Amino acid sequence: MKRRTFVTALLPALSALSAGCLSSLPQATGPRGPPDAPADSPQQTPEPDPLSIAAFDYEGTDNDQLRAFGTVDNGSPEERTGVVRVRVTVGDEETVGTAEVTVSGDSTAEFETVVPVSFEEFQRNGQLQVSVAVAGSG
Repeated sequence: MKRRTFVTALLPALSALSAGCLSSLPQATGPRGPPDAPADSPQQTPEPDPLSIAAFDYEGTDNDQLRAFGTVDNGSPEERTGVVRVRVTVGDEETVGTAEVTVSGDSTAEFETVVPVSFEEFQRNGQLQVSVAVAGSG
């Protein structure tokens, strides 16, 4: 009988202790949604450059210079004027030739420039990079 009295007296104490343990379970912390965009500096995705080099090639001129030529594509519906840069590196020396080209909307146009480097030296140890940017964009 003493054991039964002891157990019945112990039950309220155990339930009080367990209630205290359960109330201290970890709670969720942190924001419940994505952060707001900063009001003072809205982010905008830059528009892709509508002009691109569709194709290019090169050859030597009669006086042993490098002639680069190709096609510029305009992916915009408006007419664009671009500057084609032909960067030629032979050994440690870099030379740049440029050509301005106007391309009607949604079409292509041809470009050509002669870079004052020896075509023979370029063929032995040269590199060529061709790029285009909308005129006035940097």
